[in-house]
Amino acid sequence: MRSVFISYRRDDTQGEANHLADDLKAALPGDRVFLDVTAIAIGRDFRRAIEDAVGTCDVLIVMIGRQWLDARDEAGTRRLDDPQDFIRLEMAHALRRDIPVVPVLVQGAAMPRADQLPADLEPLAWRNAFELRHARWKADVAALLAGLRVVFAGTTGETATPGAAGGGG
Repeated sequence: MRSVFISYRRDDTQGEANHLADDLKAALPGDRVFLDVTAIAIGRDFRRAIEDAVGTCDVLIVMIGRQWLDARDEAGTRRLDDPQDFIRLEMAHALRRDIPVVPVLVQGAAMPRADQLPADLEPLAWRNAFELRHARWKADVAALLAGLRVVFAGTTGETATPGAAGGGG
């Protein structure tokens, strides 16, 4: 079974993340799509559930909206600079595993530069990004799915579908 982990900030890309998760679940029957609010059972330690899911996923999708890079905590500190920030922990773990980490840009967000990221997230700046646009959602999701199928084929030994293409940054 292949699995996709969707990483997102609730106050930035919650709607897009939920919509994408629904679309991926419909298009990839039998595969696992991890989205925290739907994949963690009540009463379960969410830290452990997230760690387990990131530790076993085949692809991590990072939903990046306009506020993602500069999101602040209650004290005004940039959340990505906090070593305990869940988004940072998810990405750092996936990057260390060297699995495909796909930055998915929404809301017209720009791809973060390496000098804007903490050192453990710097490799994210060199990952090929994909843009999901509201006005072209279905077509963009279809293209993202084609790219994911190519990635899955490479990790499972399956033959990639001719003409399938991933997204570009």
